[in-house]
Amino acid sequence: MAQQQMIEAIGRLERAVSRLEQASLPTASDNPELEQRYAALKSATQEAVAEIDRLLAKEGGVHG
Repeated sequence: MAQQQMIEAIGRLERAVSRLEQASLPTASDNPELEQRYAALKSATQEAVAEIDRLLAKEGGVHG
């Protein structure tokens, strides 16, 4: 059950990131603060996904 919830959450994250990447965001010259915030959000998301990957690998090592 928990594994299915995690898979669904990862799917939602992937779809959200995809929508963000396809959105027409202002360029850095238009709004440097917005560009900086976007970069910080993208970095935090990548770190969260990497942590999920580590947890999954650890869980797989325990049960696999």
